[in-house]
Amino acid sequence: MSEAAEPSTLSEEHVDTIRAGYASVTPEGPPILELGALVNGEPRPDVQVTIPLGMLNRHGLVAGATGTGKTRTLQLLAEQIAAHGVPVFAADIKGDLSGLAAPGESSEKLLARTASLGQDW
Repeated sequence: MSEAAEPSTLSEEHVDTIRAGYASVTPEGPPILELGALVNGEPRPDVQVTIPLGMLNRHGLVAGATGTGKTRTLQLLAEQIAAHGVPVFAADIKGDLSGLAAPGESSEKLLARTASLGQDW
């Protein structure tokens, strides 16, 4: 039986390159969607990945293995797009995205996680 390959780890030099690539995209500029701040599996609020709202008229793909965050990513995108006043239609056969309509509940675990990502909830 073959062993799964270890995921590669980004060096700080690579992280600096990623950070620099998003440096010109700021909340003060055109509207953006914030996708997250994970590097090598760890929260890094200083390395926020964003997409300008104006770039969403192109094709996109969210892919990954089970449990990697595809549904959560789609929820995050739909929430932020709607918050910018853009209508969102999502064909949701399994009902995974329907949780968007339910009010969220705060918890210590949630607040600790969002704080580690540099988000003030």
